[in-house]
Amino acid sequence: MARISDDDIRRVREATDLVSLVNERVVLNQKGRLFWGCCPFHDEKTPSFKIDPDLQNWHCFGCGKSGDVFGYLMESEHLEFPEAVRALADRANIEITEVGGSGVPRSLKDRMMQACAEAENFYHMELMRSRDAGPTQARAYLHERGFGSECAREWKLGYAPGHGKLVAHLQSRGFTRDELVGANLAFVNKGGYLIDRFFERVMFPVHDLQGRSIAFGGRIMGQGEPKYLNTSETPIFHKSSNMFGIDVAKNAIVNSGEAIVVEGYTDVIAMHRAGIKNAVATLGTALTAQHVKLISRFASRIVYLFDGDAAGQKAADRASEFIDWQSAVESRRDPIDLRVVVLPDGNDPAEFLGAHDADAMRAIIAAAEPLLAFSINRCIERYDLRRPENKARAMTEALQILYPIKDSVSATDYVNIIADRLNVEYTAVFKALKETKAPMAARHQNDQAVSEPQPNAVNPVAEQIIEADQQSARMEYGLIALVVTDAHLLDHIGKDLMRIRWMDQAAESMADALIALDHDASAAQALASVQRACPDASTLLAQAMIETEDSTEKLFQARLMVRTLRERDLERSIRDAKARMRSESGLSPEELDKLFERTVSMQKELVRLRNNAPDDMKD
Repeated sequence: MARISDDDIRRVREATDLVSLVNERVVLNQKGRLFWGCCPFHDEKTPSFKIDPDLQNWHCFGCGKSGDVFGYLMESEHLEFPEAVRALADRANIEITEVGGSGVPRSLKDRMMQACAEAENFYHMELMRSRDAGPTQARAYLHERGFGSECAREWKLGYAPGHGKLVAHLQSRGFTRDELVGANLAFVNKGGYLIDRFFERVMFPVHDLQGRSIAFGGRIMGQGEPKYLNTSETPIFHKSSNMFGIDVAKNAIVNSGEAIVVEGYTDVIAMHRAGIKNAVATLGTALTAQHVKLISRFASRIVYLFDGDAAGQKAADRASEFIDWQSAVESRRDPIDLRVVVLPDGNDPAEFLGAHDADAMRAIIAAAEPLLAFSINRCIERYDLRRPENKARAMTEALQILYPIKDSVSATDYVNIIADRLNVEYTAVFKALKETKAPMAARHQNDQAVSEPQPNAVNPVAEQIIEADQQSARMEYGLIALVVTDAHLLDHIGKDLMRIRWMDQAAESMADALIALDHDASAAQALASVQRACPDASTLLAQAMIETEDSTEKLFQARLMVRTLRERDLERSIRDAKARMRSESGLSPEELDKLFERTVSMQKELVRLRNNAPDDMKD
């Protein structure tokens, strides 16, 4: 990796007067040989920020921060050290040399940035002044989206005419072929001619943190692909670490402590025009670790705002891909709070703000879920949890999402979420987490609800849950089979059948058929009734048939199964109620009180059931 030489760092430091630098934004007063002012890094009314001009260093007695000229610029502009050196070198008109590595020389990078800046001006003038058909159509396109001339000037929007016009303009300004190709403003065709990279597109300039032009995004106005054409990777632009709007939004991000990440250029502009000025966008890529590192220099909270359309939903399903490096971020002293939210009704931010006010958008942002909780919930929603094998696979996949932080304190909160969603014991999920192996690289095969088990290995503890649920389903079939053989049992347990929360859909259909059956019906009539409700009834019930002709034994077995299933249902209902009380989602104080009373009542009933023998149960 190239680095700035120690000699150049010394030259820049010696050429920069700290008092002059700070005085550009802070009012300083000299007292003796020291200069004092209000600290620019925290709010205060009494000056506690001092500068020693002889030592060329600064210190704040209020917040405790201190440093030299580079440290001051790093703190005030949220720059890395090399960026601070380059910025002060530019301020002092010092040419620096970056040594080592195999990168592009700094002088060539500067020329590429200058070429991009000139291209930005050219595109902007085309949009604002040309009366040709293309720019006229571009202005109409922007106007339809609520972006008038004032907005175009603020964001330096432009129009790329193509047909060699940009190449001719830049070459007339002295830029070389290598500089234009290197900045991806042009390319060489098979015939050896230099061709404009962008043509007949609305142009969005991309700037670095210092506001320097480094890349472009071009939006086609009619039909055609790609809809957006972005600058490719260049020595001055890396899409995985640069963001649209970061230069404009950074102060608002610092002030709010929060960054809103959206998916498109127009979304950022719409957000800013609505007064939500801490919005930025990725550039044709998902949010990366480099993006988070960049934003974390300004904010402690990031909200990733997904579009509500199909593409946005698909991207939301991939949100768990952030977690491997998010866990590393969480291990910092000041962890990043990374949250996710999906816009409703298929909207993108620009569309949503066109139909609602900024307060509605702020409410959605405020309701964003923590990334881990969001990813876990999205994962579980993909499964039909009525099937035991799917519940086990949902648990396995959800725990794989949680794997990177499984040994952290916060993991227990997410174990509760998984247990609540799957309606299983917390202790079982916690034990399963401890046995979870590193996740596979890919978790999502499609965007449909999963109805068939996937070939991934199931967590051993989750397999035990499968077996427990399958035993419960077999008991449901056993109870149905008993009633089929003796409909008179309905005289004793008919009401109990109506109370059971059937896990198996086939069992529920057969139970509904039996509840409507005449209690004097024969076994043949009962079987015919359940077969009409479930064509596979004979096969399912044959596996659970209890071999006894004694009516007393049948009643005893039926009551035993009813009690066991009722205990199971009460345990599930109590877990449901506790989960709702923990979340307090949309519940008034009165509703919480009623839910608490109902939970206590269920717990008392569960204790009574466990203490009673089957024969003691009331009909």
